[in-house]
Amino acid sequence: MPSRDEQIILEELNQFPEQILSRERSQAILEGVREEGGRLQKVNKRKMYYGWMAKGLITCGLLLGFFWMKPFSVPAESTSSAAVTPEEQTYFAAAQKAVQDASGIQKTFPFAEMEKDDESYMVQAKNKEAREALVTFKPGTTEVLTVFARFAINELPRPYHKYVETAQEAFKDTKQQVTFQKTSFFKSKKEAYFSFWTEDRQHVKVDILTNKVTDFTLYYNLEDVDQKIITIGQTALMRLSNEKNLSFTKAKKHVDKSEDKWLLINEQKKYKVMVGAKTGQVYEVSHETDNYKIKALNEVIPVTKPLIQDIFGIDISGYTAYGGRHWGGYILRSPGKPSFSIHLGDLDIGSIYQIEIE
Repeated sequence: MPSRDEQIILEELNQFPEQILSRERSQAILEGVREEGGRLQKVNKRKMYYGWMAKGLITCGLLLGFFWMKPFSVPAESTSSAAVTPEEQTYFAAAQKAVQDASGIQKTFPFAEMEKDDESYMVQAKNKEAREALVTFKPGTTEVLTVFARFAINELPRPYHKYVETAQEAFKDTKQQVTFQKTSFFKSKKEAYFSFWTEDRQHVKVDILTNKVTDFTLYYNLEDVDQKIITIGQTALMRLSNEKNLSFTKAKKHVDKSEDKWLLINEQKKYKVMVGAKTGQVYEVSHETDNYKIKALNEVIPVTKPLIQDIFGIDISGYTAYGGRHWGGYILRSPGKPSFSIHLGDLDIGSIYQIEIE
């Protein structure tokens, strides 16, 4: 599990637009069945809601586990530039040097905030709009753990332009002409990369060592999506919604650890489906419908079994359901098999809104 400071950085680096189900709500379901010490740990009931969000992904449903916060943590000490101590000044200077040494870009950042906990010392620079830079250190030392910084494209030295070109090349199949204005840099002991962003939140991540694309979220014209993928998506949504004339207004493709995936969306009617680009495997379906309702925990398996078999091609015989309407949904688990998240739309009637493979 990522440390707290890495979660903060990754939270910003991995935002995806049009996330139909709120991240807070999805977390409530997942956290509700988190296992600790071999026992199911129930967390406090969290505010749960859903809505069509114009900005800020996913798939994230797929990235949710990546962002889990630890259930218990020691409150962090926090300081600001209002009264800078010698220790803070030392770390502010060390953070500035760390960014320049790691990125090779000689830019000065206004480091003015510091937080401490038993995992790391975190030093950050902010402007009125967003975090500009963040550096974490091993507690009590100036040993650098992670470096994050934002730059304008015109601040990149000429040798770095090759990364920009690689990111632009990733858009070739989308038939888009893109111009990046900003980039973010990240380095830890395991990796170093630039992430390039467009104004409409498309992004490409380029590994610095190899100058190869390792992650992306790109928009495509629907006519450029394999018709087999669209048909698979429509069929899956029809099974959940019992509607026949389903269409999509937007297509996105992104990298995932298992395979590249298509996210097909209807922005007006607020439904979506995620399909594997190579395998045609359905990973997620979302549609506002009250065709299928779950009133109690013992109804979860009987109600969802035929749906999951038809949509995902997986038999959930022998699975165990956890959760409830007060969590916003359920988790289905069986040792050694894929898990499923069942999200509810209207919590009062228990209508199924979304099903996804974790």
